[in-house]
Amino acid sequence: MPHPITGPTRVIIDLKGGVDDWKESFKQVLLSIKASDGIIHHQWGPWEDDNSKLEIVAVWMPKEKIKEFGASPHHEKCLEALKPVLKSMPAKCPRLDIDVSEAGPPPLPMFKTPIIEVITVNHFTGDAGAVKATLAAAEKLSGCTMTHCGVMQKNTADMGTVWMGWVGWESLEQSKKADKSYLPKGVGNIEVHHVNLNFPIKGFSETNPEHKIPKVLQQA
Repeated sequence: MPHPITGPTRVIIDLKGGVDDWKESFKQVLLSIKASDGIIHHQWGPWEDDNSKLEIVAVWMPKEKIKEFGASPHHEKCLEALKPVLKSMPAKCPRLDIDVSEAGPPPLPMFKTPIIEVITVNHFTGDAGAVKATLAAAEKLSGCTMTHCGVMQKNTADMGTVWMGWVGWESLEQSKKADKSYLPKGVGNIEVHHVNLNFPIKGFSETNPEHKIPKVLQQA
């Protein structure tokens, strides 16, 4: 089955304070994303390792809709809603458009797991097949639900080749106790964090996506 022509777009933002400080502003961001043309799916959550960082994963189809969103009134509404709660205005857009043409998209069940360990390697110099085999060893560990990885961008201006891996866990504690020998080593600049993309906030149900998810994203 061919992969879709677009993958998830990841945005990581730094916010001030705790959930009660930014939740109403962020609710407007989610409503603006939900109303945008071409949005298929979106999830979000704070980093477990640093609650001031918030991660959004969204899928627009076709891929041209991503750029259209960036120039739309919906995007302007997102910026206006975020300004009061941002730690500082980013020097550049914090968006990473993930290219799944080689590795395929992370399957939707990955984003339904309680905790995702997200691994990003900028300026990646390794062998993608070998690193994938090493990461897959995590699936034998207690509490690991699944893994997915691959080269997700090539020859970017500031990050070079970008490799990403996702490891699903039943709990943060199980990830922290796990043997981390599956993590890439010596292949670039690595960053690892954990995120709960099913983070619950009372009153946020209206921000949930209502869009039909393509079958290729629902695969296990």
